[in-house]
Amino acid sequence: MAPDRLASTLMTRTPERSCSQRPAASAAATTSRRSRRHVANAAVAGLCLLALASGQRVAARTQAPDAPPAHGATEAVDSPADLIGKPARAWTFTRWVDTAPLTLQGLRGKVVLVRWFSPECHYCMNTLPSLEKLRKRYASQGLVVVCVYHPKPMREVSDKEVRDGARKLGFTGPLALDQEWSTLNRWWLMNHPGRNWTSVSFLIDPQGIVRWGQGGGEYHPSDDPGHAACAARYAELERTIRELLAASSAAN
Repeated sequence: MAPDRLASTLMTRTPERSCSQRPAASAAATTSRRSRRHVANAAVAGLCLLALASGQRVAARTQAPDAPPAHGATEAVDSPADLIGKPARAWTFTRWVDTAPLTLQGLRGKVVLVRWFSPECHYCMNTLPSLEKLRKRYASQGLVVVCVYHPKPMREVSDKEVRDGARKLGFTGPLALDQEWSTLNRWWLMNHPGRNWTSVSFLIDPQGIVRWGQGGGEYHPSDDPGHAACAARYAELERTIRELLAASSAAN
């Protein structure tokens, strides 16, 4: 080859590189991709931990009786304020016990008090006798009280277990079974993993609107200063029942 052609070829030929001799830009891109993978992996791990924690909390709720909020927890977590003034959500109970199925649509024109319970819950033990008194006192004026059994842990239960559990707590009115907590989740627990209570109560007006709620615990008449809050909640409930029944009677 002529010297001038050889010089031209050497000047224009791109040197060959091994796989390890990548340009700096390519190495930087690889580092960036690795960094993105690490961030993505860390994010996935974080989501998994959150899901695990949420699942553990839900599992604990389905196993144990209601308990007071943890130290430092705020009452806002268990407030039913987001439901007050809104239409009651549909209920789809597993079945009804010793009564024909009741529907919210079929109960239009009535004032309806619904309470979830389980026999081992001592807050329910203190509350259901008072619900029975309200049921008997105002049934003739249009109050319907429904108690809904939600088993802990979730399991198949017989009508006898539901019936005996309610009778043990002093309630003889309409009974429903929410065996898999489907309605409880729809009404109360869904999108609220921090809520502490499951034995909750709601009062529904004749138009199907939630007018009062109690996010768990107990309420009943009491002269004990240690139960002043329970007595106040009960008085508020009874006052609201009277107001709704009076308004319904006046409208008719």
